[in-house]
Amino acid sequence: MQPDDKFAKAAGLLLHSPPGEVDDVFNDIRGIVNDDAALQEHIEPILAESNTQQFYIAELKNSQSKVLLTPYNQVKTNEFIDPNTRTQFSFDHLHRTVIEEWEVQSDEAQQDEELRKALQQQVDGYVSKHYPSGCATVFLHEAAVVTCIVSNRFSPSNFWNGSWRSVWSFDASSGQLNGSVKVKVHYFEDGNVQLDTQTDFSADISKQDGETEEKVAERVAKVIKEYEAQFQQSIADGYRQLSERTFKGLRRMLPLTRSKVDWEKLANYKIGGELANAES
Repeated sequence: MQPDDKFAKAAGLLLHSPPGEVDDVFNDIRGIVNDDAALQEHIEPILAESNTQQFYIAELKNSQSKVLLTPYNQVKTNEFIDPNTRTQFSFDHLHRTVIEEWEVQSDEAQQDEELRKALQQQVDGYVSKHYPSGCATVFLHEAAVVTCIVSNRFSPSNFWNGSWRSVWSFDASSGQLNGSVKVKVHYFEDGNVQLDTQTDFSADISKQDGETEEKVAERVAKVIKEYEAQFQQSIADGYRQLSERTFKGLRRMLPLTRSKVDWEKLANYKIGGELANAES
């Protein structure tokens, strides 16, 4: 296989890695490519795309603030902005660490920034209550207020990892709210089972006369909570149906004899047979 083909395959594998398993996939790729120097040269843009897709949570050293790496705050491949502290920072995608930080001036309209701050406060309260390991950042992006939420639960010792990601874009001028929620879970004990699902939402939240930015943010956050709760409930209902109906339909309730198996008696038969063979 040509080197370019190897790196193309590596890119596909990394970008489709289950949540929390990018490092494992990367180490496997190292063995396949067998050229660390060339791999490092080509892998950073791929890791950058993976980190932004997965909403990696970066922690700024100076302010101890947490911010998501997303396409909505990406300035360059390895530079991002934290809107809450007005900090721009460079990020090492290979080692997943913040390298350098510097302050930037905001050129956003005052009213848009007030709405963003108000929504950030609302979403922070929601995430802290419902996603103990989650994080959210609200951005101003192309005339919209974009809310990104991520919550990861990694338990490789129990053979499962999972990730929740949601994006909500609110256009204050039209009152249109569009959202997308993605859930990906990988279970790999004696097998390889994955849940990969996504649902899109939309709602109209038109601003009323005299309504403050804080009130608008409160209503946007309320819709986000309701829709995400509905999505979580639909997943729970789906699993309940699998357990109560689908899986039961895949197996016989009774054997062909139409009578239950007496496992104790069956074990005694087996032991008796083994003793008879031993005596003979």
